[in-house]
Amino acid sequence: MEQDKQEQQAAAISLGTQLRAGREARGLSMGEVADRLKLSLKQLAAIEDGDFSRLPGAPFARGFVRSYARFLELDDDSVLARLDACVPLNRPQARAEAVPLPAAAPRSLALPASLGLLLLLGAAWLLWPHQTVPVLAPHGAQPLASAPGMDMASAPAAVAASTPVVVAPVAAGASAPSAAVGMKTIEISTKAAAWVSIVDSSGKKLLFEVLPAGSSKQVQGQAPFRLKVGNAAQVSLSYNGQAVDMSGKIRGTTAKLELN
Repeated sequence: MEQDKQEQQAAAISLGTQLRAGREARGLSMGEVADRLKLSLKQLAAIEDGDFSRLPGAPFARGFVRSYARFLELDDDSVLARLDACVPLNRPQARAEAVPLPAAAPRSLALPASLGLLLLLGAAWLLWPHQTVPVLAPHGAQPLASAPGMDMASAPAAVAASTPVVVAPVAAGASAPSAAVGMKTIEISTKAAAWVSIVDSSGKKLLFEVLPAGSSKQVQGQAPFRLKVGNAAQVSLSYNGQAVDMSGKIRGTTAKLELN
């Protein structure tokens, strides 16, 4: 039990640190964020410290953290999943509804009905024609003898059993088509915490997170790419092995650029 509490506390501190790093990467003060989110400085400090017990309750904590994650353009679903591991909500379990069982048939009627059904099935089996089905062998193979009592259900199985399986040879030097054809590579390295968003030509988010100081990340996708980089002065960027100069794209602390 004590170990579980320690793990929850460590996860809460990690979540608060990520949110603080996202704010600092955008060059925002706590006062600016608190004013935008309509929170007090004490509430914002509690979130960034990972001390959610200082908030009014779990529902309020979820609402505050969701707003903060959306403000930083983070994936709020994944952030809330991490929060639930730290501050689980006590949701009442839904009770299973009782399903009424069908009323049992009276014994006086059930027995004659069962006997009548058995007699009907037996008569149908006796009257059904049992025909001999000729089975054709594949071209070039010995014909299969017709077996008395063989029906249409067994014929396909017999044909399949006698048909040789032919495997097409693979030409020498041939290889499977590469899944990486047309893919291009972007590599990000950080000297300080920075928020990075990379979206490829299909609109897929290849990267959407706060990278801690001294980290590097590599993604691949289809060009053109749209990039947003917070704290851009502390970030190095390369595209297909070539360094990219972002200095002319920085406004404030954020750089926006497109790579073709």
